[in-house]
Amino acid sequence: MQLPQRIVVVDDERSVRNGLTNLLQSEGYLTDAFESAESLLGDEAAMATAALFIIDVQLQGMDGFELFINLTRRLEKPPGIIISGSGDENMLRYAVHLGAIAFLPKPIEIDTLFEHIRQEFSSKAAPQ
Repeated sequence: MQLPQRIVVVDDERSVRNGLTNLLQSEGYLTDAFESAESLLGDEAAMATAALFIIDVQLQGMDGFELFINLTRRLEKPPGIIISGSGDENMLRYAVHLGAIAFLPKPIEIDTLFEHIRQEFSSKAAPQ
């Protein structure tokens, strides 16, 4: 039996954070939620057990891009989905350049989000 995948959500908006975690949990995923980059970076266990990160660009303190860069220095190829309420083509290109698997504008299209999550997890499960 395969254990559920753990997804970490980082967003300083409580409603977005709670909405995403509730949605992910309803699909059977385990979640951890953080309101800032700094709070995630202070939780080694959450980073070590995360199968995927969903990170908002605009956070208080360190922004989402800086957080993702920091994660890439600490973890080997962390899968991340970057989200933003004010994204543009430059942000999309930058997110992809950093190695994010997707850049999604808010409000998030739920089917698209789950498609990216399923693709990421199925590629990890496939024999190499």
